[in-house]
Amino acid sequence: MMEKRNRELIYGINPVYSVLTINSGRRKVYKIILSKSRKKTPKVKEIICMAMENNMCITEVEHGKFSKLSEGYFPPTDFSSVQGIAAEVSPYNYYSFEQYINNEINEKSRLIVLDGVTDVGNFGSIIRNCSAFGFDGIIISKNRSVDVNKRVSKISAGALEEIKIFKVTNIARTLQQLKKSGFWVYGTTLEKTQEVQSADETKFVFPLAIVFGSEDKGISRLVGDNCDVMTNIIIKGTAQSLNVSVASGIMLYIIQRNAG
Repeated sequence: MMEKRNRELIYGINPVYSVLTINSGRRKVYKIILSKSRKKTPKVKEIICMAMENNMCITEVEHGKFSKLSEGYFPPTDFSSVQGIAAEVSPYNYYSFEQYINNEINEKSRLIVLDGVTDVGNFGSIIRNCSAFGFDGIIISKNRSVDVNKRVSKISAGALEEIKIFKVTNIARTLQQLKKSGFWVYGTTLEKTQEVQSADETKFVFPLAIVFGSEDKGISRLVGDNCDVMTNIIIKGTAQSLNVSVASGIMLYIIQRNAG
């Protein structure tokens, strides 16, 4: 029986593949659990080969018994999405911000900063956007912020294993560190003033960090004061605002297009 407090199940073909190939959270992989009915799937074959090359334990079970092994790690209503494969792993490890800023910055580095985002669903979707548009990672605060957990891992559909997540004590101070390291910091806002630039007209300069705030309060004043440029997405409909995960997808696409 697993010690559930110290181990998790990552399930689905893409999440398991990502934890074996990228593993940004530096998880230890204890076991691959596989339904025999999925052994001939091409990507599952790759997973099996990688697991064998690394001397990982592979447990094969009949299809009908797969959900029993997974019991207690995700609700029965989720069995249809597990795709007959799971990995028993250690919890996600946050990446060292100091390590990144001292050794891994380059001229195209790009980060997302979340200031006050607490919704797990939004966080998981933002992680997927981060992966889709080639961002290095996401900075979150140790206080009053969403955290990495099993649900975030599921919603991110494997992207969590590809993205560096940094947890810092003070967002404003972290932005100052980024600027000292050559980053341009862009803040997002709903405000429409002369000082706020439309995202379509903003010239994004790399390396960069873009800050998203909570839907109810937006970016805090102190964090906003540490942004070089404030930018927004022009909304022409009756909606007053966009969901933060939707807004992040639009903004990251604009940045990617700007980068050429």
